[in-house]
Amino acid sequence: MGRVKRRGQEEPRSNHKKSLFQSLWDFLQAWYWKFTKDRINILASGIVYTTLISIVPFISFLVAFLSLFNVLQPFYTLLTDLFTNIFGEVAGSQLVGMVTTYSVNASRLGVVGLLSFVVTTLLLINKVWSVINQIYRTSGNRGGVVKRAVSFLTILIVGALLFSAYISVKSLLSSWMAKILGWQTFNSFTMKALRLLGPWAIGWLFLFFMIKAGPNAKVSGVSASIGGVVGTLGLYVINLLFSTIITSALNYSVIYGSFAAVFFFLLWVHFIWIVVLSAVEVSYVHQYRPDRATIKRPISPAEQLANGVNVMMVIGQKYRTQGGDTRIRDITDRLFMDEKALYGVIELLIKNGFIISTNNMRTAFVPARPLEDLKVIDLVEALYGEVYLEQNLDTIGDAIASQIDEKGIKTLGSLSLANLIERV
Repeated sequence: MGRVKRRGQEEPRSNHKKSLFQSLWDFLQAWYWKFTKDRINILASGIVYTTLISIVPFISFLVAFLSLFNVLQPFYTLLTDLFTNIFGEVAGSQLVGMVTTYSVNASRLGVVGLLSFVVTTLLLINKVWSVINQIYRTSGNRGGVVKRAVSFLTILIVGALLFSAYISVKSLLSSWMAKILGWQTFNSFTMKALRLLGPWAIGWLFLFFMIKAGPNAKVSGVSASIGGVVGTLGLYVINLLFSTIITSALNYSVIYGSFAAVFFFLLWVHFIWIVVLSAVEVSYVHQYRPDRATIKRPISPAEQLANGVNVMMVIGQKYRTQGGDTRIRDITDRLFMDEKALYGVIELLIKNGFIISTNNMRTAFVPARPLEDLKVIDLVEALYGEVYLEQNLDTIGDAIASQIDEKGIKTLGSLSLANLIERV
């Protein structure tokens, strides 16, 4: 009896481990599928360009802002340490020199420099805002211009405060500051842990705030926290990889000079944004759990037919009552559908001329023709019949599909598989 009971206790534990690993695997699969579907690599490339035109005015603003908190010198020290550790001595020094020179020149422009900072920073925030809402399948235009401007201003102020806190913590926990303050316990385990984890904790807080406040949707605090953790770890790994790879590629700096520094910097910014957007994807997948609704079996024609008609009903009703387009988020709010099945139905409806996309990313749709011209019989044939009958193969399967399409499933009667085999 004791052995039977022990086995019974071990089996649930084994099943629990198996289900845990299976859930993690399903989560990673759902994340990777959405990562590729949203084309994060391309979205990150778009943000890189906006980052480049805003970085000099932004640093000029930080120089003026940080001088109010007496952390200007730690900022330059942090910038030098960051670029030197990641890009090496040669490329890092060149980047710091270029950024410092450009920011000082921009700060001398006065009102023009301030306006350039405001415009370019708003462009960057707006770009990131739009991409995050695209990932969350929400509209970036909700709430009106005033609410959006207030949100942008809040993000700007909070971001600047968090960055100031980051620099303050880095400088406060540095070795020279510890000597000035007379801290004898600087080399203790606690101080080393604070020195390592303190700045990254502030970085996590910034990612958490961005994921929580960015989308025009209610984001779970747990999901935003997990996304922030993943993003923080990803940034650490990216910086570590760049410092390792660039150290072994110093010859490029010797050959190309400053161009190598610019190239490495562009590549670094690109990967930074990939990591940040990947963290947003993690928070989205964790909150909405598309892995739970993933269909583990081939979708049936009846289910595809039902899904297609329901999607057309949502798009048609929104167009008739409000006269606007229907976004992916609007469909998922109304219908319980797996994203893979939803996008499959949408592609089929676009292909057959029932709907058209109103943007390049195919996230919003309107009927392709007046609703009175969209016949249900054409919709049913497109969703059910064409998938099978376009093969034009003389097989038993095609004959059965043709019979169902023409006369209905009830006409099969008591026909068995043995009867079909006898006919071959």
